[in-house]
Amino acid sequence: MLKAQDGVEALEIFRKRQAEITCVLSDLTMPRMNGWELLTALRALRPDLPMILASGYSEEQVMAGDHPQRPQAFLAKPYNLQSLRAAMNKMEKVS
Repeated sequence: MLKAQDGVEALEIFRKRQAEITCVLSDLTMPRMNGWELLTALRALRPDLPMILASGYSEEQVMAGDHPQRPQAFLAKPYNLQSLRAAMNKMEKVS
């Protein structure tokens, strides 16, 4: 598992280690680069990269609007291991 403090660091890590990365779990609200911006940047590098977007806002609020890229799954915060597994299963089915 790789961890980043924000979207910019996550993108830097991905560029260096993308061969090791099979999926991304990202928070929506982060400093310097939010989850939507990160999703777009990562998909520019690897269009088929599976991604889960997590937020304390509702799924309806987060998914509203015009976003050119969509995550495979949404994860409501706070989450537990069971809800993380469910999101990962959904991500695998969509990918």
